[in-house]
Amino acid sequence: MTSLEIEKRIGLSTGKSCRLIPIRRDLIPNYYVLVFPKEHGEPRPEEVTEMLQLGIDYAQQLASEVLGDSEAFTILYSGYSARRESGWHVHIVLLGNRWRKAWLYSVLAGKNLLQAVGIRKDDAPRI
Repeated sequence: MTSLEIEKRIGLSTGKSCRLIPIRRDLIPNYYVLVFPKEHGEPRPEEVTEMLQLGIDYAQQLASEVLGDSEAFTILYSGYSARRESGWHVHIVLLGNRWRKAWLYSVLAGKNLLQAVGIRKDDAPRI
């Protein structure tokens, strides 16, 4: 098992921590989530800013290690009303080329369509 396959705990300047978790999905390869644990509640604004910067930093590092290009990634963040899972998190997807980015958006569109029609679990608030 490589370091890219192991969950990593990352300390924040506030003393709280977050986790970088590799997600194993056949449809979306090279996928990671940076998670602010639910037991910490909602992050404070400075923790949100720090986690977004950490997400970018780790995305660049992972893209460099995996793909040889530190800019071959996408970061996704969904606010509370737009996300399926409760808890604050940042998605990191290593891409490599435009076709993989197109594939990612196709998978996301399908997933969100299934949630919208009620076939897939969705705990986001109804507005």
